Order: sequence, then C-alpha cells, then structure tokens
Amino acid sequence: MDPGTSHLEQLEAAERQMLVFAREINHLYQAERARAAELELALERLRGSYVDMIKTLAFVVEAKDPSTRAHLQRTHDYAVALAEAVDPELAADEQLRYGFLLHDVGKVGIPEAVLNKPGPLDAQEWEVMRAHPLLGVQMVAGIKSLGSAVEVIRCHHERWDGKGYPTGLAGDAIPAGARVFSVADAFDAMTSDRPYRKAIPFDQACQEIADGAGSQFDPAVVDAFTAIVPELPGLHAALHAGPVDSLAHSIP
Repeated sequence: MDPGTSHLEQLEAAERQMLVFAREINHLYQAERARAAELELALERLRGSYVDMIKTLAFVVEAKDPSTRAHLQRTHDYAVALAEAVDPELAADEQLRYGFLLHDVGKVGIPEAVLNKPGPLDAQEWEVMRAHPLLGVQMVAGIKSLGSAVEVIRCHHERWDGKGYPTGLAGDAIPAGARVFSVADAFDAMTSDRPYRKAIPFDQACQEIADGAGSQFDPAVVDAFTAIVPELPGLHAALHAGPVDSLAHSIP
C-alpha cells in the first residue's frame, strides 16, 4: 500500500478485499453444493433403477413358481431377523438382503414339470432341481453390483458337514450369509405347506433346526436362531396371515 495511506484507509481496503474473498468462497461453496445435489440425485436414480431390477428378477421367479412368492418374503424376513442376531453388520448389508430375495432365481431355468410336480421328486428330477443354484449364478453373473448376494444364490443349499450342493463346501468355507440363510430357508420350508406334504408344527420345526446343528447347519447360527425363537411366533404368524401383495417393502 501507499506509505501515505492512513491506517483507517488501510483497514477499509483490507475489509473490501476480505468481502471480495468471502463472496468468492461463498460462490465456490454454493457451486459445490449444487454439484453434490446433482450427484446425489443421479445416485438415487441409479439406485432406483437397481432396485427395480431386483424386483423384476424376484417377480420373474414368482411367475415361474406359484408357491415362491410368499416363500421369498418369509425367508427374507426370517433371514434378516436371524442375521441381526448373528451379526448386525451382516444384517445391514443391502447386497446380502438382495440375495435373500433372489436365492431361488435359478429356478427360472428348471422345467415346470419338475418345479411344480405335485409329489416328491425322483432321483433324476432331484438332479435337475439341484442345478438351480448354479443356474442362478449364471443368470446374475453380469450384475457385478450384486456382490455378496451371489454367494447366497450359489451356496444356500450347502451344508455345514459338506454334504450339500452344488459344490460340497463345508464349515467356514460356506459364506456367512449363506449359512444364515440356509437356516431361515429350512425353517420356512418345514413350516409351510408344499404340494406333496403339509407343514409341520412351529415347535417341531424349531427342534429340527436345533437337531441339525453341526451337521446341516452352522452351530453358531443355530445358537442365534434358538436365542430368537421366543420372538419368532409373532413374525411367523404375521407372515402366514395371508397372501403377500408385494415384495416392495423387502427392498432396503
């Protein structure tokens, strides 16, 4: 500044510079906020499209198998409740929840004569049915963002003792989400009517799950299941109260 400028003039000049600087900072801030809002909107639209895709896949399975719709809803809700008891972080995984809904997507590739047979399957038909996990993986292979959902689709019929399918994984080699889901899936299968048999009582199904610890099921997951059994009758009754109108509320 000019040496002849008074101290007051120097302060006024500095104040003007600060005001200009503040306005520039504010403009930059507002521009960044606008860009952030645009990005958030774009991400929300992308997520909406992704959720629509998940719903569409689930509805395709429902259309193929008349008994599947309620099963998808119930096993999803049982599995979420059980996952929360096992590990809250596991239950918070959105991709895993998509897997709970899409676990049977491979059944779209199973012939209806096998899928909807009104009686027990014979050995050859069981071989066909056991292909559905790998068929499901093939169907969703191109959807990279499904992440952990794919492991539920692939491994939900594996057993703790290695006697499951499709690859005979055992113990901790089975992904955690699939270990949780297999208990929920078995529980719903036992407590639901099927074309070739009636549902078994709630208490009997709980005992069957307990008896399967260390053979069919992960003992730690069975322990968690046993811990939430007192809470299950309400959820069980609600899910069996009537037809499910939509899977929409299952999508996180």
